[in-house]
Amino acid sequence: MAIDLDKINERASARRPSELAKSSASKVKLDDGDLSNRVPIKRLPSEILAKIFLSTPPDYVYDRWATFPAHKAVLPRISFHQGSSADPMTLAQVCHQWRDVALSTPLLWSSINILCSDKRQQVPLLEAWLERSSDCPLSIRFVESVAGSAAHDEKFDFPQSPFTADIMSLLVAQAHRWKEIDFSFSRQISPVLSNIALTSFPILETASIVSRQATDHTFGGVAPLKKVWQAIHSSPSFCSGRWEMEYLEENLKDIPWGQLTAIDVTMPLDSLFRILPLCPNLVELRYTDPLYAYNPTTLSSDSRPLCEDKPEEEIVMPKLRRLSLRMDQPPHTILDRLTLPKLSSYNIQLYTDNVERPHGTSLLDLLDRSQCRLEHFRYDDPEDDAEAAVVTILSSPHFSSLMELDLKPRTTDLLIDLLHRTKSQNILPRLERLFLGPCSTRSGALSGMVLSRQSVTDEFASLGFVEVGRWDRHPQDLECLQILSGEGVLMVI
Repeated sequence: MAIDLDKINERASARRPSELAKSSASKVKLDDGDLSNRVPIKRLPSEILAKIFLSTPPDYVYDRWATFPAHKAVLPRISFHQGSSADPMTLAQVCHQWRDVALSTPLLWSSINILCSDKRQQVPLLEAWLERSSDCPLSIRFVESVAGSAAHDEKFDFPQSPFTADIMSLLVAQAHRWKEIDFSFSRQISPVLSNIALTSFPILETASIVSRQATDHTFGGVAPLKKVWQAIHSSPSFCSGRWEMEYLEENLKDIPWGQLTAIDVTMPLDSLFRILPLCPNLVELRYTDPLYAYNPTTLSSDSRPLCEDKPEEEIVMPKLRRLSLRMDQPPHTILDRLTLPKLSSYNIQLYTDNVERPHGTSLLDLLDRSQCRLEHFRYDDPEDDAEAAVVTILSSPHFSSLMELDLKPRTTDLLIDLLHRTKSQNILPRLERLFLGPCSTRSGALSGMVLSRQSVTDEFASLGFVEVGRWDRHPQDLECLQILSGEGVLMVI
């Protein structure tokens, strides 16, 4: 029904002055006292408000494998939360009701992200967070700050924070509540962890420990790590781990590979091929080539990856769904050995590729051999011809179920034209989320591609999220993308 503004104005003008004065006085009284109670969110029950707080995602989700944009994110220094959008310390400052709800919701305080620096107030702040988390299982990420470190003899000597021991003592006292831990120390693990008992972790599921952040720094030794990992491995719930290569080299037999569902390892290829048959329940594998992460001069001859061309026995991983690789040597050295019938997510970061056996060829052979279809694909290759390789890969029918595409190489009209949906061309029909690195295209190409993917049918999905790094910002593209953003397409450009 249309609203007649003229009639509304006539009715307002016909009101007597005394009525207007009375109405104004009532409004002033309402503004002074009860207006805040008329705001809808103020009428929500505390239980519903707490669920909203818990459902609000952080500003970013830390992922050590991400290259853009998550690599820019840093841990906050004045709080232990991942981001401001759902920080309980921020929520508690909005009003009395929100403060009461935040302080009485222990789960809000159970995810703790600590950037350990020289700020003394972190210790009492951590005490408050642990107290407010009550008996909830804890997810803890600890990073020892290396700010202010200086180069010496072409190596970085990262000092250990004087407050690390105090923070670790508080955390160790709550070890029975640890569910997920990710500890990264500057030079060596804290001696406090050496007091951990074998039965300290009844509910621990995920653990990552880095005893030194600089891989060109002398390793502090396996002995301190061995006792800590022995206690972690004794947890009946332990199913996901990330170990340093030096520890893995000497303790492969001490790790309960059979119960693990996710591993993040840096090791020589021959060691990787020895442990994979021991992991029948593995769902996620993250592998880093030692030469990708370490200074070659610090690697022993046993740690350096072997690349042999002789045929090897095929390894079938029946439950593996997510595979992430960071490779210095050609990826076919791994891909040609695997059969992964459940694979749905693939992430590759290349340092170099092999001319005789290109990555695209070995990947498509793996997908064909495994008879699987990818839903998530992330590709990072610094080579100049990387876009051409991507075009070849995406044209395969094994990508017809792809829902998320994340490409770091420079994008031009070659790829954008391929992604443009037409009656005769519909590559990646199920694509919903697209991440692109640097993008250089003709005017209208980028927005035209996004616009062509807005129709939804039983066969075609709508492209609902687009993120682009550097791009040409053609006026035509900018105008069209702004319109699409107003219609519900999420844009980060």
